[in-house]
Amino acid sequence: MRKVSMQRWILVTILFAIFANIAHPVTPRFIKGLGLGDSMFGWAFAGMAFTNFLFSPMWAALTKKWGSVNITVVSLIVYGLSQLMFGYATSASTIMMARLLGGLFVGGIQVSQLTYIVNNADEESKGKTLVNNATMQIVFGTIGYLIGGVIGDYSIIAAFHFQFIGLCVSAAFVFFFVTENPLSTTLERLSLKLMSPFTPFMKSDVNESKFLRNIFIISIVASVASVLYDQTFNYYMADYFNFEPSVNGIIKAITGITALVSNSTLTLWIIKKANISKALGYIFMIVSTLIVALISINNPLLFLVINILYFTIHAAYLPLVQKVVTDSAIDQNTTIGKINALKSLGMIIGAIIAGQGYAISKQLPFILASILFMIIGFMSLFNRKVNE
Repeated sequence: MRKVSMQRWILVTILFAIFANIAHPVTPRFIKGLGLGDSMFGWAFAGMAFTNFLFSPMWAALTKKWGSVNITVVSLIVYGLSQLMFGYATSASTIMMARLLGGLFVGGIQVSQLTYIVNNADEESKGKTLVNNATMQIVFGTIGYLIGGVIGDYSIIAAFHFQFIGLCVSAAFVFFFVTENPLSTTLERLSLKLMSPFTPFMKSDVNESKFLRNIFIISIVASVASVLYDQTFNYYMADYFNFEPSVNGIIKAITGITALVSNSTLTLWIIKKANISKALGYIFMIVSTLIVALISINNPLLFLVINILYFTIHAAYLPLVQKVVTDSAIDQNTTIGKINALKSLGMIIGAIIAGQGYAISKQLPFILASILFMIIGFMSLFNRKVNE
């Protein structure tokens, strides 16, 4: 009989991180090749983020009845199919259809990744497992970038084919080798109220905790700023510096290694020994300052070095937010749905602003990201006092 294993689940995270990121380095060139305009890359990403945001609470509810494992298997397969649709799209409408479908089921994967840990890890190791999970997403996501970039140098559609096969293999691994603890709750009857991404924020634990409300605000603004930077960085590399997709992949791979070192040392130390809100404040302020330094740089090598520093420091924020939120919440499954919905809402806003802002000025999204990071840096320091 199979036993619950956090090691196997982390391996699932690794597989998903690799194959979910295969198409990212080829997407800017793919969209430019279709002649759809600079803003299309923002709308495509926003489409995926929109359905992710809309249905994350629904996935959180469904995991209570059907389990994180079953949701993950189905979501991996359908997400893979949506990526094939994306790869064969030839118009803005077909791209948006593929991205909307992809966002719906990638939300199922992301929610299940966290609910599995929350429901199956013991209390003593839960914080460490959340950090390991987030770290593996970053590290192996960058490996996916590298593989996708190398494949994309030769064939863009081949990257989408490879991604689909990899996601199906990941689903097979989950189906045959992963199990979870018995489910103990019954499913609420599906309704518009249950599926609404706004309903969970009316729960008493949010209304009664100013600290938790502030963390949610910080989370969504951080997501906006992060997507502003990430999406602009990806497109800027291809558009302004005319780098090949493989260069994007190499840079992501380097940042994955530095993020692994950072999260394995500094982030774990912060969780065990430091005030998380205070640490978040400093992290956001540092990345804001790095973006300011980046804006006036025209040297490609220096541009890449500062980006590596940015991604290394930025990698710490997500596991810290996840830890402080799950520690403060009453219903942890529902809270996971909230956090993923907030992250996705931030992705929608950030992607749209990035696309429209880039069409106005190539540096505007960077400037906005820097301002937002600095604001939530001060908010995090203020929130430390709220919790004292």
